[in-house]
Amino acid sequence: MKYLVLFPFLLMSIFLKAQEDQIPFKAQQPPIPVEVMVGTKSGMYQMTINKRFTADSKFKFFNLVNYEVDYEDQTPNKYIVQTIASYEFIKGFDVGAGANLSAFGGFRPVVSTSYTRFTRAMGIIINPVYEIHKDGEFSVLARFEWHPVNDKKIQPYFSVQALTSWKDVHSFSYHNWRAGIQYKIFSFGPAVNFEYVGKNAEGTVNCGGFVNILIH
Repeated sequence: MKYLVLFPFLLMSIFLKAQEDQIPFKAQQPPIPVEVMVGTKSGMYQMTINKRFTADSKFKFFNLVNYEVDYEDQTPNKYIVQTIASYEFIKGFDVGAGANLSAFGGFRPVVSTSYTRFTRAMGIIINPVYEIHKDGEFSVLARFEWHPVNDKKIQPYFSVQALTSWKDVHSFSYHNWRAGIQYKIFSFGPAVNFEYVGKNAEGTVNCGGFVNILIH
């Protein structure tokens, strides 16, 4: 069950490979997406960096900052900062090491593998991570983002990000959906976040809107 989150993203990557091959594309550093989501139950900020040390380097740097503010006073805010340095041993596939800093787990070193693919029209990240700690968790983060490439100023925009985290049993999972429009470096539209907590995967839904800015 913990690996099911991988399959939709792998299928998306394979399906879009044909489109990628038909579009002349010069390899470049992916932009940094910064997103703010305001929902009915909580607000969320996220920034994701996935860069090579230099344009042609096999060494990469990944950093995810996610901070969620719950509107209920008795519910603590949630955050995670994940930083990983990695080496691309085959095109698109990396191994790395780094650390997690989270509201509930504190600071923990991690090892990881990852698969990434970026084109002008889409980006995909699949990042399994294992915390090196007696109470450490195994997690898989996956993100897919798409918008068409043509001469129109306003484009449709779609993204989905999912995570599942396990110890001996299920700990925490989510999948966050975005669908809207993109104008230059700005994307905005409706958003919905699904969360599942604990062994029984008790779920909550947070609906709202998002604004995403790409920093080049």
